[in-house]
Amino acid sequence: MIKAYILGIVGSRSELISCLEASRKIQFVKEAYLIYGAYDLICKVEVDKLEQINVVLDNLFQNGIIDSNTLIVNSAGLNLEKPESSKKKKCAYTFIKIRRPAAPKLWDKFLNSIETVMEAHEVYGFYDVVVSVSEEAKSDFFNNYFRKLWLLTDINLNSTTTTFTVDI
Repeated sequence: MIKAYILGIVGSRSELISCLEASRKIQFVKEAYLIYGAYDLICKVEVDKLEQINVVLDNLFQNGIIDSNTLIVNSAGLNLEKPESSKKKKCAYTFIKIRRPAAPKLWDKFLNSIETVMEAHEVYGFYDVVVSVSEEAKSDFFNNYFRKLWLLTDINLNSTTTTFTVDI
């Protein structure tokens, strides 16, 4: 099983909701959210073969995406996914660039201890790690999640970007 996150830019603001709805119907897309930030959409994808990611990308581009960034999960690296992750709505994603050398695989225990972290994956692409955060963190995002993530900042992180999901 190959996992990936696809970040997409929608061509027109009027197409945001229709693009989100269409992306949620695409084979291999497990989750999709509109997000605030440099990208408009994030899709979590699971495929059996790398070529199947092209099927997802083709469908996204047919439904309003004009640019994308694909982050493929490194199956040999950090791969934290809590059992309840697929059932919980996400309120945010944090994209991390690591100061080298770093060992994100060793972050597993630390990130697992943050109750609102649902997933954390080392990825190939523009970023090094993607972390998804459950809806429960939303009420006090800083204390429920971000302040705890700072412990890693002093040691390994070069930069972080957090995008918040949009309630539709």
